Amino acid sequence: MRTEFFKFYDNVAAAAPAYGESGGDFIFILKIISVIVSILLLAGCIFLIFKLKKGISQSLEMATEEVSAPGLTKKVSDERWESIVEKLELEDESSWKLAVIEADKFFDDILKRTGYQGEDMGERLKQITPAQLSNIEEVWQAHKMRNNIVHDSDFETKKGQARRAIEIYQKALEDLEIL
Repeated sequence: MRTEFFKFYDNVAAAAPAYGESGGDFIFILKIISVIVSILLLAGCIFLIFKLKKGISQSLEMATEEVSAPGLTKKVSDERWESIVEKLELEDESSWKLAVIEADKFFDDILKRTGYQGEDMGERLKQITPAQLSNIEEVWQAHKMRNNIVHDSDFETKKGQARRAIEIYQKALEDLEIL
């Protein structure tokens, strides 16, 4: 069961001595043709690699656009985040609490804009895996702190705790390429 290629090869090999005493001229011509074909195939492979690379770049750009929060520009995000961070620089506990609450609200807003569904932030956070957001467990802790601030009027917040919660939200927002 021979393929067409082997049949062709047999015909060429049988005809080789007819083109010279030893067939050397014919083989030399075949070598030149094979070098030309090899160069063309190599050029085709290089062309396809560049096309594939361009296609992957475009796919990544589209994926990044889909993940980013629609209707929220980088400038607006940065300004909103700066106002949150500035509250940490004040020397009163109520400002620190407000910073944590606003950071939590900002993060929840981003989750809503990126398509996470749920009645509250807890339901949206349940949908996120560590593969999607590396510090999701820490975000849960920061969210619990926010809940304690909002629901327990006696809850005391230290500046270091508030700063840590803000850092957690900031890392999550950076991972999502919002900040």
